[in-house]
Amino acid sequence: MERAENARIIQKPMTRRTVDYGSNLSQYVVNRYLRSNIYHVHVPRPNPNHILNLYPPYEYEYNYSNSLCTKYIHTSANKARHVINVVRWTPDGRRLLTGSSTGEFTLWNGLTFNFELINQSHDYAVRCAEWSSDGRWLISGDGGGIIKYFEPNLNNVKILQAHEMEIRDVAFSPNDSKFVTASDDGSLKIWNFQMSTEEQKLTGHGWDVKTVDWHPSKGLLASGSKDNLVKFWDPRTASCLATLHGHKNTIMQASFQNGFGNNYLATVSRDSTCRIFDLRVMKDIRVLRGHEKDINCITWHPVHSNLLTTGGSDGSVNHYSLDEPPVYSQQKYHDKHPNTTLSSSSHLLYPTAEIPYAHELGIWSMQYHPLGHLLCTGSNDKTTRFWSRSRPDDEESFLDRHHLGEEQSEAVIGKRRAVAEEEDAYEPDETSPVESLSNTNKPYSPMPTLPGLGNASGFAPSVAAAASSANPQIPGMMHASAHDYGNPTPSSASFIPGIGSRPQDPYSQSYR
Repeated sequence: MERAENARIIQKPMTRRTVDYGSNLSQYVVNRYLRSNIYHVHVPRPNPNHILNLYPPYEYEYNYSNSLCTKYIHTSANKARHVINVVRWTPDGRRLLTGSSTGEFTLWNGLTFNFELINQSHDYAVRCAEWSSDGRWLISGDGGGIIKYFEPNLNNVKILQAHEMEIRDVAFSPNDSKFVTASDDGSLKIWNFQMSTEEQKLTGHGWDVKTVDWHPSKGLLASGSKDNLVKFWDPRTASCLATLHGHKNTIMQASFQNGFGNNYLATVSRDSTCRIFDLRVMKDIRVLRGHEKDINCITWHPVHSNLLTTGGSDGSVNHYSLDEPPVYSQQKYHDKHPNTTLSSSSHLLYPTAEIPYAHELGIWSMQYHPLGHLLCTGSNDKTTRFWSRSRPDDEESFLDRHHLGEEQSEAVIGKRRAVAEEEDAYEPDETSPVESLSNTNKPYSPMPTLPGLGNASGFAPSVAAAASSANPQIPGMMHASAHDYGNPTPSSASFIPGIGSRPQDPYSQSYR
C-alpha cells in the first residue's frame, strides 16, 4: 500500500536513557535530618529496585565501592564526527563540554546527554581546556599555540598567542590570578590572567612538554615531558625543585590529588604504568599496572580522594583504589588473569574494577562529574561516552560488550535469554509423572492439620487415622474424633482450671 504524499508520518516514541541525580539527592537531604544518629550511613540492599536508595557518593565517604562508574549509559557523537581531544564538565554539572580535532566546542546535556550547542571556537585542533575555580572563565589552547578566553556561554573575549608550537596542557592557579601553559616547544609559561602578560618562562625539559598541573593549595607546579622526566617547579622563582626518573617513556599526564591532604601526584606514561608519588618523601609509593598498552589520561575522583581512573590507548578504562592492600589486589587480579605473575612487591597495585572495551580506539581525555556519580570519556573513535554506578545487584551491567567483548557478550546474553524463554514457555503436561502418581491406589501420605482441631470431614480415612494419632492436642480440650463430636470423652491428663471437674482438695475443712 502506497503512502499518500501529504500523509503524516507518525514516529514511534523512543525512550531516552536518563540518569536522574535530583531525586535521590533530595531524598538524601531529607533523610539526613530524619536519621536518629548522624553517623549512621545508609547502605542500599542488594536488589535492583533499591536504586532509589542509592545516595550520592559523598554519603559513602568511607566506601568507595559505591562510586565505581562501570555501567555504560550513553554514547554521544556529532553528525560530522571528529576525534574528541578534551572533555570537561561545567562547574555546575549541568552540561558537558567537548573539544574536537577540528576546533569545535560542543555542549551536551548532563542529564539526558543530548546535543545542545556547537561552536567553531578554534582554527586548529583543541588540545586542552580548563575552567577557573569560580566557574566564570574557560581558557583553551589549540594546535597553533593560541590561548582563548571564553565565558560560560562560549563567548570568546580574548585571544592570546602564547607559544609558537602546539599547546598541550593548561592549568589555573588556586586563586585564578595566574595560569600556566605547556607546549611542544619544550617550555612552560606562567601568565597573568587579568593582564594576559607573560610573567615567567620555565625551561629545563629536553623535549616536548606534554602536561602540567598546578597544586590545588600550594605554590607548586608539576610537569611531564617526552624526555621521560617529571619536574617540580617554583612558580615564583621559575626554578626546578626536583626531578623524578621513575618512568621509562613519555609522560602523558600528571595530576595532583584533589582531596584530603593533596599529598599525592599521579603520572601516566606510555610505558603502560601509572605511578603515585608522595610529595612528603619525593618517591613513588604505588605502581599501578593493568593496561596492556600506553596510558593516555588520568582523573581523580572528586569525593573519594584515593580513587583514580585511567584511560589507555587500547580503549580500556581502569579504576584503582589506593586503600586496597597490594597483596590482595595482586591475588585478585591473578585469579582473573592467570597469566599474570604474582609479585612480592608492596608497591604494585592492580585495578579494582576495569572496562576492557570501553572504546574502540584510544581514550584522550576523561573527567568525573562534580558529584562523582558519572564519568565521561572522549576517544579517538570520535565518540563521547558516559558511565555511571551500577544498580545494586545488577549482573547485566557486567555482561555487555564493553566488559566481555562483542562476541562473548552476545553468546552469554543469548544463553541467558534462551533459558528465560524456556522457563516462560514451559507448561506442565496433563499426564505428567507427578499427576499420574496421584491417581494410583497407593495409601495417602500424611497431611498437615491444625493441632487440636482433629480432622475435617472429607479427608481420606488413612489421612484421618494418621493425623489423629500423631497430631498434638490443645491442653484441656478433649480430642474429638471425626465421627463422635457430640460425645466427648473426658481426659484426666489434661485439665484447665475453671473448666470441667476439679480434683480433690488435699486440705481438709477443719484445717481451714
